[in-house]
Amino acid sequence: MSEKKNAHTIARGSNTNAKATATKAKDTAGEAGTTAKTAASGAATTAAHTAHAAADKAHVAAEKAVTTGRTVAAEAPKKAAAAAGSAWTAIKARKVLAAVAGAGAAAAGATAAIVLRRRAARRRSPLARLTGRRFGA
Repeated sequence: MSEKKNAHTIARGSNTNAKATATKAKDTAGEAGTTAKTAASGAATTAAHTAHAAADKAHVAAEKAVTTGRTVAAEAPKKAAAAAGSAWTAIKARKVLAAVAGAGAAAAGATAAIVLRRRAARRRSPLARLTGRRFGA
C-alpha cells in the first residue's frame, strides 16, 4: 500500500506541477498578447501620423503648384505684349533703317570711287597729268 500512496502522491505532485506550468504559460501568453496589442497599436498610431504628415506635405506642394501656375498665367500676356511691342517698333523703324543703310551704302560707294580715281591719277606720268591725258598716257 505504501507503493500506492507514493504513486498517488507523485501523481498529485505532477498534477500540481502541470497546473503551475500551465498557469505560467497562460500568464506568459497573456503578456505576449498584451505586448502584441501594444505594438500593433503603436504601429497603427505611427502609420497614421506618417500618413497625416505625407498628406500635409502633398497639400503644401499642391498649393505651391497652384500659386506658380497662377503667376505664370498672369505673366504670359505681359510677355506676349512686350514681344509684340518690340516687333511693332522694329516694323515702324524699318523705313528709317532702310534709309540709313542706303545712305551708308551710297557713302561707301562714293568713297570707293574717290579712292580709285586718286589711285589711277598717281599711275599716270607727269606729262599725262599736265596735258590732261592727251600725251604720255
